[in-house]
Amino acid sequence: MLKLRPVFLALTGCLALSVALPQAHAAQAPTSGVLTVPAGPAPMTAATAAPGVLDYDGIPTVEHASAENVGGLMYYCDAHKLVTDTTVRTLGRQLASREGIRTNPAYAWGGQGRLMLSPTVMFDITTLNRDQQEAVCSRSALRGPALLAQ
Repeated sequence: MLKLRPVFLALTGCLALSVALPQAHAAQAPTSGVLTVPAGPAPMTAATAAPGVLDYDGIPTVEHASAENVGGLMYYCDAHKLVTDTTVRTLGRQLASREGIRTNPAYAWGGQGRLMLSPTVMFDITTLNRDQQEAVCSRSALRGPALLAQ
């Protein structure tokens, strides 16, 4: 029985550490990295878009999207492999590295595939077919130089 005492003590120590370490880590984990998206009106979809929202080719205009929203949208486009070149990834990283971009709710909405047409109106690009989603990504990327210059 005495020969098993060191093994028992080691197992008890491991068990205590396995309980204590996750709790200590959770207490130290910053909550500032979590971005919560406030509730807003339901976004427009391809089926519910108001007249004039979609261009001649069936996609929404990207000219009023903010740098935050385009940064998030570039993440969405890259993650869903909607564009094959590295422009989208590079633009997304450059925008995301700017102060305040990743903490803005518009960034999170873009990451979910929502394009902000105005401060209060969003369009869900996931309701478009793949070719149209690719076109939205490409047009948004074309705004990159202007957004980076702001």
